[in-house]
This record gives sequence, structure tokens and C-alpha cells, in this order.
Amino acid sequence: MIRTLTFSIASALLLAAAGPAAARGDRDRDQDNLREAAAQGQVIPLNRLIADVRSRAPYNNMTYLGGPQFDARQMVYALKFMDGSQVVIVYVDARTGRIVGRRP
Repeated sequence: MIRTLTFSIASALLLAAAGPAAARGDRDRDQDNLREAAAQGQVIPLNRLIADVRSRAPYNNMTYLGGPQFDARQMVYALKFMDGSQVVIVYVDARTGRIVGRRP
């Protein structure tokens, strides 16, 4: 009984640890694909996208928080800004630089 319980707990811990590792692997692949696409001119470099969005109203009056996230399937960046006490997430098409969404 104790062996079975110990084995079950150990298995659960191993499975729980595998989840974040798999997610890191996906992010690494996304970053590799993004670098390759940028090198081939298929996407706008991130620093240029950020500078472009920060130059537009109303984002030019907000604080950029950093930590951009990239959705490789949709080729969209999520950029975080602070507007007073509210976090605003701006979704930007990595291929065109067009703002495709905002929350809130």
C-alpha cells in the first residue's frame, strides 16, 4: 500500500514537472521560428513594432511594461502598457505592424 502510494505521488510529481518543460519547448520553437521569419523579412522586428506602437496615441501617454508575448499561430504580439492603474494589452500583427486588438 505504501509503495503504491509512493509510486503514485512520484508519478504525479514527474508529470507535473513535465508540463512547464513542454511549454518552454514550445516557446523556444516559437522564438526560433520568429527569428527565422524576421531574418527573411516576413515579420517586423520587435523593437521596431514596440517603438511604432509607443509613438501612436493613446499609447504614447502610457508606460510600456515590457515582456511581450508572441502567438506563433496568429503571428501576433501582445504588448502590455500601463494606463494609470489599468493594464492595457495591445495586439499587434507581427507581419504588418497593424494593431489588431486591445484589451481593455
